[in-house]
Amino acid sequence: MAVWSGVIPRLTRVCLICLAALCIQAQAQLAPFSAQYSATLDLLIDLPVTATRKLEQAPSGLWYFSSEAKSTFASQSEASTLQIENARWTPLNYKFNRSVFGRTRNLSINFDAERQRITTVAKQQPWTQTYEAGVQDKLSYQLQLREDLIAGRDELSYRIADGGKIKTYKFVRSGRETLTTPAGTFDCVRLQLERVADQQQTLIWMAPALDYLTVRLLRVDASGREHFLNLKSLDAN
Repeated sequence: MAVWSGVIPRLTRVCLICLAALCIQAQAQLAPFSAQYSATLDLLIDLPVTATRKLEQAPSGLWYFSSEAKSTFASQSEASTLQIENARWTPLNYKFNRSVFGRTRNLSINFDAERQRITTVAKQQPWTQTYEAGVQDKLSYQLQLREDLIAGRDELSYRIADGGKIKTYKFVRSGRETLTTPAGTFDCVRLQLERVADQQQTLIWMAPALDYLTVRLLRVDASGREHFLNLKSLDAN
């Protein structure tokens, strides 16, 4: 009995430590949300639009992250189907659709880790490339970026499947700034996107109080035109 009296408290402590670790991991996982932004749609001219971003979880356990912007003459939408394990997001399928004055452009990307291939379909023409562990799409990396900021990681670098290639997006912290938006005032971490041979500048302001949700995004293209995203409202589930 004396032996067991020493073992049981130790087992209890181990169980409590494991439960605490699980709680920390659960807190790092992002919650569903719906956010509205004022934005500009990057066409030959900039069209002011309202953009909506949503993160939802299906009963199956899969997640859906979408971004949609509409104006009278144009619309653009992106959608990513994902799964998450140990705070790592893995895209399964990505879709992009754009319509401008009735002319459409559609693209889809399928990520097949089992067969080790990525299949992109554009203009009804498919082509494949080798799957890469940790690869993201142009939406999913935004969720992984938030997870990495929550975890306090220093390295913020992502491999993105884009246009039949896998490109590297690397973000560096460039300071903190307090922003006032229609959704409120937020203390933000400012990040800058660094890409080799990229003539445009991209800055993102993300709020720690909102689990590093994007509050503002500014992109300045090679011609000096500014394109922005600014938080209007947030519904966190």
